[in-house]
Amino acid sequence: MLRTTLVALVALVTTSYAQPAFEKKGTAEDVKDVKEVVWTAKGDAGLVASTGNSRTTTITAGANAIRKDKDNKVELTITGAYARATTRTAGDANGDGAIQETELDTATATSAENAAAKLRADRYLTPLDALYLAALAGIDRPAGKDFQGGFQAGYSRGLYKDKYSEVLGEVGYDLTHMRLTSGDTSTIHSGRAFVGYKGQIKKETAVEASLEALINGNTITYGMREAKLAEATRLIGIVGVTTALSTKISLTASFTAKYDNFPAPLAKIGALPFAPGFEPTSEKLDTLTKISLIVKFL
Repeated sequence: MLRTTLVALVALVTTSYAQPAFEKKGTAEDVKDVKEVVWTAKGDAGLVASTGNSRTTTITAGANAIRKDKDNKVELTITGAYARATTRTAGDANGDGAIQETELDTATATSAENAAAKLRADRYLTPLDALYLAALAGIDRPAGKDFQGGFQAGYSRGLYKDKYSEVLGEVGYDLTHMRLTSGDTSTIHSGRAFVGYKGQIKKETAVEASLEALINGNTITYGMREAKLAEATRLIGIVGVTTALSTKISLTASFTAKYDNFPAPLAKIGALPFAPGFEPTSEKLDTLTKISLIVKFL
């Protein structure tokens, strides 16, 4: 089946690791009827560009591929976003209290520059139990992270399932290595807890929601700041709704919130360094809102 995704509206702040709303998307029923290897793949891309009085460029892209056999599922998720804007500026260079023609200028800044990839493998043990292993990598320069990568491993359990909904939980270990834009590096060892829900509201409408918590178990140092046990907790919450408008067209909307209690320091802005003792940090909360129109051609 070939799908083309047309991005109707993208309101983007920033994102990091590729994180599907419903982490494992089911239990061993995903593969119980698979007799041979099955592959599926889909992708989406969006571009918004303007010139003239408003000069902006926003690019988003994503891809997902899944391989299944009778006991295993392997899933690759890739996302990326880039946004840049040019605005007018004015400065009273000669101090006469008015703006002259030569005192008008423009400033260009990048507001989003991130990419992320996640490769996850599930080994099904029983209809309710599975072991998982995942490798992750990404960049998020506006959040002060030139690179972050690592792996996750743990146990996944189906907690509840009926005709219309299902809930699963996961526990495990997360290792994240970060290279910060400011020049610092850090390795974080965390316990991981995850709960996900997938349900059918109506015949044509489905909802997914999840919450992931990464609780650090080691001390982390960024410049002059230090976070001890559980003081650098990271949370990722996702809610998504998909509605079928017809047999060929569906509308999907999702909201992602990422909270980091110990955010990375900012790199210097411009040519000058920050004053001694002044260490500005990135925001603790990042959000992403996305609305997409999915058209099924075949």
